[in-house]
Amino acid sequence: MKIIVVFLFLSLGFVFSQDIHLSQFYNSDHFLNPAKVGDYDGDFRATLNYRNQWRQIDKQPISTYMLSFDHMFMIKRQEFDAGIFAVSDRFSGSEFNVISNSNIDYFVNNTKLLATLATNYYLKENKFRFGIQAGMSMSATDPQNQTYDKQWVYILGDFDKLLSSNEVVYNQNKKYFDLNVGVEWSRKIGSIEPKIGFSLHHVNRPKTNHWDNSSERLRARKVFFAETYYQLNQKYSLHPKLLFMWTSKTNDLVLGANVSMKLEDKNFPFIYGGLHYRHGVVRIFDAIIPTIGTKYKKFDFALSYDVNLSSLSKVTYSNRKGSFELSLIYTGASTLPKKLLIPCDRY
Repeated sequence: MKIIVVFLFLSLGFVFSQDIHLSQFYNSDHFLNPAKVGDYDGDFRATLNYRNQWRQIDKQPISTYMLSFDHMFMIKRQEFDAGIFAVSDRFSGSEFNVISNSNIDYFVNNTKLLATLATNYYLKENKFRFGIQAGMSMSATDPQNQTYDKQWVYILGDFDKLLSSNEVVYNQNKKYFDLNVGVEWSRKIGSIEPKIGFSLHHVNRPKTNHWDNSSERLRARKVFFAETYYQLNQKYSLHPKLLFMWTSKTNDLVLGANVSMKLEDKNFPFIYGGLHYRHGVVRIFDAIIPTIGTKYKKFDFALSYDVNLSSLSKVTYSNRKGSFELSLIYTGASTLPKKLLIPCDRY
């Protein structure tokens, strides 16, 4: 178990310098693609996302919180959508040190605050959306509660914090500017409306390393997604979805579908359930993701759980335990008219 904790901790510099992922990627438009901000039927929307994962490793989970808000406004008959997006991602843990006969506590905390502006453009029956997202990110950690490769004592199989780490230039708090852009295409084709989008995150490739003497920069993350809506009959509808994102040699693929059932209740108009599967082009058998959700008045609520299938879940004695995730969305009613009425005299 200790080896696994050490491996994860040493990997945090890479894992957290990259991006988190959501199983319910379709319930966080700000995170998925800046162009999707405003892509809903309403004047404004507030979204809360929460993810808790890897609790079985040293009983300390990686917790992610996302809060976003966007609002539609019109300028000379052109729709614009503005939003703000806040993210907090934290990992904390503790391991017993044999040499010092005490615990080593550590944490890594990432915080982001981004603003988004999006708009749309119609070309015949095709609808295009464009978005840009920019803001500040901050990564914080405590170097006093960390150990480094130079402090590893091979004979004892543990770290000795009394040994020099040879790390002399270190920033406990790292702030950097981040820039993301995205585009989305959609079109109604009979009873379906496919949507395809692509976004590029970290366009400016910010320097995120805590060491000032390092020239390494964050590589751009590319995200491709596709979804559609298909009405099976008067009661059931199908919502297939696909997500593929990659950066350098790391990639993530999620695909699956939700099925919704219409209810004869104004407060609860429908419920839905679905199953998605995550794996990579090289890495396979990562997780299956069952999801349930419902709508209550103007609130949309969804709950999912990642059932781990990876080799890491086997060696952590987790019995396939995985990640718990929920989303809550409030959408304000649209004030845009659905029909245009032209008054005329009656003869």
